[in-house]
Amino acid sequence: MRFTSAMLADAAQVSAGKLYVMGGAFDTISARSFPAIHRSLTLALVAEVGPADRNRDLELVITLLNEDGAETGVKSEGKLRVGAPAGLPAGAMTLVPMASVFMNVRFPTPGGYVFVVEHDGRELTRVPFRLRQSS
Repeated sequence: MRFTSAMLADAAQVSAGKLYVMGGAFDTISARSFPAIHRSLTLALVAEVGPADRNRDLELVITLLNEDGAETGVKSEGKLRVGAPAGLPAGAMTLVPMASVFMNVRFPTPGGYVFVVEHDGRELTRVPFRLRQSS
């Protein structure tokens, strides 16, 4: 499994196998004061799953780290199971859209942050962004 797309979005959802993204692909969030609470932040992802990863539980862990690499306490853990669609040629990859919503995320200070997505302790992708103080 690998990720072909990964971005921050204001909102995203998966419907009928398609990923719908609103306000996506940004890397800076502004806040007037800190600590800042971001009410809703979505990680929009598209995974490419091959035959070896089908029909089994794929554990995914998403962790928010600060610019020093320390965990912020924001974490999501889940399992993904992808079957083989009918008529799929042997060896073909399957695209799997995902949206992971994080509510009321607390950012103690301005600076760099990164969402890291892992499977079996191996980093698959990361989405870096910055928080800055606005005037």
